[in-house]
Amino acid sequence: MEHYGIISIIPPILAICLAIKTKNVLFSLFVGLFFASTALSGWNPISGFAKLIPDFIYAQVAGDSNMQSLTNLLIIGAFVAIIGATGGAAAFAKTASKLVTSKKKAETSMWLGGLFVWFSDSANSLLVGPIFQPIGDKYKVSREKFAYILDATSSPICALVPIISWGVYIMGLIQVELDLFPETGLTSWEVFVGAVPFQFYSILTLIMVGFVCITQFDFGPMLKAQRRALGGQVLREGAVPLRNTVEAKLPDGVITKSSSVIIPIFAVLAIMFTVFFLNGFPKESLSGTVIRQGISLGFIIGAIIAVVLSVRNKVFTFKEAENIALGGMKDMVYLMILMVFAWSLGSACKSLGTAYFIMDIAEGFLNPAFLPAILFIAGACMSLPTGSSWGPYAILMPIGIPIAVSMGAPLMVSVAAIISGGLFGDHCSPLSDTTLLASMGAASDHMDHFKTQFPYALLVAGISTVLYIIAGFTESVIILIPGIALLFGMIVMLHKISKKTAEEPSMN
Repeated sequence: MEHYGIISIIPPILAICLAIKTKNVLFSLFVGLFFASTALSGWNPISGFAKLIPDFIYAQVAGDSNMQSLTNLLIIGAFVAIIGATGGAAAFAKTASKLVTSKKKAETSMWLGGLFVWFSDSANSLLVGPIFQPIGDKYKVSREKFAYILDATSSPICALVPIISWGVYIMGLIQVELDLFPETGLTSWEVFVGAVPFQFYSILTLIMVGFVCITQFDFGPMLKAQRRALGGQVLREGAVPLRNTVEAKLPDGVITKSSSVIIPIFAVLAIMFTVFFLNGFPKESLSGTVIRQGISLGFIIGAIIAVVLSVRNKVFTFKEAENIALGGMKDMVYLMILMVFAWSLGSACKSLGTAYFIMDIAEGFLNPAFLPAILFIAGACMSLPTGSSWGPYAILMPIGIPIAVSMGAPLMVSVAAIISGGLFGDHCSPLSDTTLLASMGAASDHMDHFKTQFPYALLVAGISTVLYIIAGFTESVIILIPGIALLFGMIVMLHKISKKTAEEPSMN
């Protein structure tokens, strides 16, 4: 558990602070990465710069899972561009408007759409985002709120599912530790499933996003963004969205059809689940490679179907479809660079021992009953500056599980606390790839998304901490009910407080 002491937490903090101050995430990530590389090179800036690309950037791009993710982004970028050019999204919005007749219903439909795409945190934002954006714009949903809905229904729901890559990875870590304690008589599946009701951060986040959509009880910076959107300005003036949104221009006499988007979307899902079923789903857990393979094949075939339908309807030609697809891939390049830099900074933080330094600080406070709360806080502190949950999981599972078993602390609650703590940063850190994808899916300014979402995440994290303290003593799932009541009460109170200070929207 070696680390560079206080130096190990400077790069991520530097990147976050610069991103907030300059609103330039790419520059901020580069500065944090350069600082880390320099520190690892004995404070020689020339050597640090020379090692930055081969030791971190190349290494991250070369990783199998990362390369598969980047390839999928290009494929999804092409699909999104083609779907947008068909005009089908606008037609779908027009059709859906018969059911979605208000801002409240628009946000609620986004929430339900996010819950439906539970099998991939990345597919969630990139699939639901472009489809529901016209509906959100029509009913004046701020892009910040849209990005929050996408983000809050991506990794939080994936962390609850044992049969996808999240569950496979976590159960693998759990099983290694259980093998050291055969006296428990438990399998990794039993521990993961048993921990699901105690994943307070995931559950409360999913409930909260639905509550604020249905009640419209927003607060803090989000309420200001929502009130701004009521005046017709869904994006802040000067905002830089991570995705270009261009209204489809159809040839004269061509009538757009919602089937142009509905059929390809169903094809995407059908192909994905066909791949999943052929690989043992739902009886067997699915590896990350299988998940990504299903996603890529689904989006490729979905794009082909969208092109065939549009060519038949004379919306565009095959040659134009090729240019549209290449343009969609081009739009993904900036996001891909951001993700590579975020991965690289996370790798550098691992080399600096950032998480180990934080864990060293937390170790002195361990107590059996308080172990779940401490593990949750430690995981949150590790994941926030790195934007990664899987790194904290790999570090905390080998620490938390042996301590829980040896000291008699509640095992299921402790495992759930590790999962929830790591999820906190994965969900809300500006350096997280899922947070970046949510900004892209909603076509939102990334730092605007972070600043409006963070107070919501902090509220859930605070209540989760209280629940883990209680669960450490009681091991009771029932405490989730008063936890939900407390969450609702806090949202109502914060909404009333924010309502008094927020400016009234301009209707000009």
